[in-house]
Amino acid sequence: MGIDAVRAAAEEALHQLLPRFGVPLERRVVATPLGHLHYLVAGAGPCVVLLHAGFGGGGNWYRTLGPLSRHFRVLAPDRPGYGLSAGAPDADPMHWLPALAAAEGPLAALVGHVAGGAVALQYVAARPGEVRALVLGDLELAAPGFTPPPDLRPTAVPASLARWHRGMATRFADRRLLAPEYLYYLWCLQQLRPEQVQWPPGDAAPGPVPLPGAGARTWPPLPLLLIWGRGNRWTPPGIARDLHARIPDARLVVIEHSKGMPQLEQPGEYNYAVINFLRRALAEAF
Repeated sequence: MGIDAVRAAAEEALHQLLPRFGVPLERRVVATPLGHLHYLVAGAGPCVVLLHAGFGGGGNWYRTLGPLSRHFRVLAPDRPGYGLSAGAPDADPMHWLPALAAAEGPLAALVGHVAGGAVALQYVAARPGEVRALVLGDLELAAPGFTPPPDLRPTAVPASLARWHRGMATRFADRRLLAPEYLYYLWCLQQLRPEQVQWPPGDAAPGPVPLPGAGARTWPPLPLLLIWGRGNRWTPPGIARDLHARIPDARLVVIEHSKGMPQLEQPGEYNYAVINFLRRALAEAF
C-alpha cells in the first residue's frame, strides 16, 4: 500500500472516530514553520489546549474534548510528527504553538499527558505570563534511583493486527473500555508512522522531566494540577507525590484502576477533576 493510501486510511479512521467525541467539532489546519499542523476544535471561551503523549494524536482525547468543550474552547492538535501533522516529533513548541494561538486566540491553559506535559512545560518556560493554568498527567519524571521497566518501549512493533491488539491490551486496566474506532485509529497511525510505537506511554521526548530538588522553585508559578493513574509504571504515584511535595501550591489527584491513561480508562473522574480545576483557575485569570 502506497503512502497516499496509508494516509487516506488514517484520515478515514479519524473520521470514524469523530462521533465518539460526543459534540460537534471541526478539523482544522494551520500553517507553521514546520509545515501544516492538524487539530480538532470545539466549544467557546478561554482556549484550552490538549497535548497528547508520544503516540497517537488529537484522537487520544476523544473522551475529554467533548466534556471540556462545554466550558471552554478546546483545541486538540496532532503534535508535529504525530497523527496527521507535518514536522518532527522533537520540534520546539515555540515553532508551532504560537501559530495555534494566532489562529484561535491566547492559550489560557495547557493540558499535557506524558510527553505532552513536557511540551507544556517547555512552552510555559519560553512564554512566562502567557498561559494561566497547567494540567500535567502521568508526566515522565527522571527521579534518582528509579528506572522505568524496559518493556514499556518495545524495539519491534507486531506486524499483525491481532498481535498488536494483544500488546495494546497489557497497557490499559481494561482494554474493553476503549472504543473500537480508537483502536483502529491507532492501528492506522501505526501504518502511517511505522517508526513510532502507537502504544502508551509512547516516546518520552522532550522528557523525561527532571524531578526538582527539594526547596528548588524551578517550576512555573502557575495554578497546577497533577493527575496520575494509580498503575502508572513509567512514573509511579510515589514519585508523583515526591513532585507534589516539592510544589506545595500544586494539587495532586491519583485515579484508581488506571495504568497511566486515566482520560481513557476513567474519563468521568479525570474530566471532573480537570474541569473543576480549570474553572477555578481561569475564573481568577479572566
